[in-house]
Amino acid sequence: MECVRLIANPQHLKYEDDDDINEDKSNIKSKKISLADYLNDNYKDIYLSEHNIKSINKMINYHIKEINNLRIINSVLDNVIEKVIENSDKFDFCLPFD
Repeated sequence: MECVRLIANPQHLKYEDDDDINEDKSNIKSKKISLADYLNDNYKDIYLSEHNIKSINKMINYHIKEINNLRIINSVLDNVIEKVIENSDKFDFCLPFD
């Protein structure tokens, strides 16, 4: 309920000046952590060799490339479909009650 009150009363929101925003960004950049450190911190009970970490890194990179490829493919297909619909007489239609 407090969140609703803050939205209803914007004067209660903290004003963020540029110095605070820049400080937050620099804190995020300084907190960069390697994949090995991340895995070792979050999976302390499991020993991960260098080979395991490289394998996980390859899987992550492959997955990110697949996501990027799918986004590009979807974008191209959407554009092609739009162009076909715009330039074709077969897809002309009138909405009733216009």
